[in-house]
Amino acid sequence: MLQDITFRQLKNALEETQHHPRKLYEEANSSDNWRRIRQDVNYSDFWNSMLKQAAYLNENPVRSPLFSEFTLFGDTGNRGIFQTQRDHLYAGIHTFSMLAMTENNEEWKSGLENAIWNVCNEYTWVLPAHVGLYHNDYPNGIWDQPVPPRETVDLLSGITAFTLAETVYLLKERLHPWVVHRVKEEIDKRIFQVYFDDPTPQNWELKTNNWPAVCSASIGATAIYMIEDSEKLAGMLWRVIGVLRNFFSGFDEQGATPEGPAYWQFGFSYFVYFAELLKERTHGQISLLTDKKVERIAQFPQFCMLSGGKVVNFSDSPDEVAFNEGLIQRLQQYVPSLQLPVEEYQFKPVLGNWLDSTRRMLWSSSNTESMGFAESGERVQEQIFTGNQWVISKVRDARDGITAFAAKGGHNEEPHNHNDLGHFIIHVDGQNVLADLGQGVYTKQYFQPGYRYEMINAGSHGHSVPIVDGCRQGFGKSYYSEILSSQISTDNIHLVMDLTKAYACLSLELLTREFVWNRPVHKTPQLVIKDNVLFNKVPESFQEVFISSVQPMEIRSGRIQMNSVTLIYDPEQWQLEIEHILLDSPSKTDNLFFRIVLNRTQLEREMVSEFLFEL
Repeated sequence: MLQDITFRQLKNALEETQHHPRKLYEEANSSDNWRRIRQDVNYSDFWNSMLKQAAYLNENPVRSPLFSEFTLFGDTGNRGIFQTQRDHLYAGIHTFSMLAMTENNEEWKSGLENAIWNVCNEYTWVLPAHVGLYHNDYPNGIWDQPVPPRETVDLLSGITAFTLAETVYLLKERLHPWVVHRVKEEIDKRIFQVYFDDPTPQNWELKTNNWPAVCSASIGATAIYMIEDSEKLAGMLWRVIGVLRNFFSGFDEQGATPEGPAYWQFGFSYFVYFAELLKERTHGQISLLTDKKVERIAQFPQFCMLSGGKVVNFSDSPDEVAFNEGLIQRLQQYVPSLQLPVEEYQFKPVLGNWLDSTRRMLWSSSNTESMGFAESGERVQEQIFTGNQWVISKVRDARDGITAFAAKGGHNEEPHNHNDLGHFIIHVDGQNVLADLGQGVYTKQYFQPGYRYEMINAGSHGHSVPIVDGCRQGFGKSYYSEILSSQISTDNIHLVMDLTKAYACLSLELLTREFVWNRPVHKTPQLVIKDNVLFNKVPESFQEVFISSVQPMEIRSGRIQMNSVTLIYDPEQWQLEIEHILLDSPSKTDNLFFRIVLNRTQLEREMVSEFLFEL
């Protein structure tokens, strides 16, 4: 439906239903639903925390972030201090709106009105890290200018507008009319005038990552709540739908996104929230979730879920992701084959997140059983995502444990890019043993290529890929890999990638990496990696790097033990070094990793390097 819908269809559907009773976000309009989730023992901890936070906010009124906290991002690159204070300021909206939906209490009403008023008083709803998206030198050249850059719509301003519009829609009869008027006034000024009155594309409209989904879906959902004129609304939503088509183009034909499972959820969930509101507004005439590509996109995170809470986490994705059970259950209405994640992968309702938490609780049914891959009865679940050049293979053993292998190619200017072509993960016993370091701390510097790829999280030296004659992989779309061959057979997956163009190395003529993931029935899987390299002269150095999340132990020459995984190589060809990596990372509780570096001792113009990983 998303790809095929025409403007006439959209306009007609909106006009035909304009004078019908509007009941948007139908689940949230039901007092029975709110009573159910308030009494559900599974959510008791959440509601107790909510009550404690409400009491704290009433006793300790929060202040707006200071100007010096706002400009800290421009001065030092730090974005955490402002965003923490901002979260405190916005917490009241989520807390008091949730409580007010379950109980007609004057204290909750007053707390919500004060929280909304505080947010409407903010100078801008845009994060400092996103200010100046139009400026050519962003994020460097705006902080010393005499006049602040013109307003934009970013992720947080869009989400703020969506949250306010939805809250006011549901509670408008109980809120002071000045508060309702203020919300409409501020949304019109900060969102609608900025986005719809200026035909110049927003920075994110031209992208295919999570931004166009979150921003445009939030704007579209806000318009559905706020705009009653169907003709005007049709024109607004048509621009939104055009951006969502662009978002869909970032998924390959098998449904994979190079941003990984965490950003899959962030972007795709907002698309679903908007699609369901549009379906309700048009009384079912426009249903974007019937698009033929939705099924493949919805299945993608199921391939990424491993065991022990771990996921395939290439790019800026954490290695543990919890999924919104309400979102998955809503998608099951359109994709019946979709499985609910087991408990360790389920998102718990959290304070400070109205949009996700309400849908987690209101869209969930306790009658549906969770089922992970290990419980599904399949021995192997795997896919080669040829468009984005990912391969994922999961094998269930006799103990119902999961071993898995994943590798990636693509190009080195992907959304939330790491220079990681040819990189791979091995998962055993609930651990990503051969691992990806995941995202670094989000600072101004982290999003500037000159700094980013010197950091070990994003640079190729922090991934399990070769360093070729002293050269790391380069940044940009011109640095890419090609899949030369790929095959899935009864006993293995065989994949060959050409990594030559990943390196700006003058002496390099050819570099291919061959993966053979052997997973025969009744035998333990193993991975064979073979790198073939050709130079135009004898190189000065050649290194193979492997990243481990557990302490590597050299049990004897040519054998390195990493818990359940043993790396076997020819000790006569390589000199071993093991380095400790202590990450400064926002998403990991255990920040110690290990870098296995093998230095080739016998350098030649043409070399073959072979490594066996026994599980």
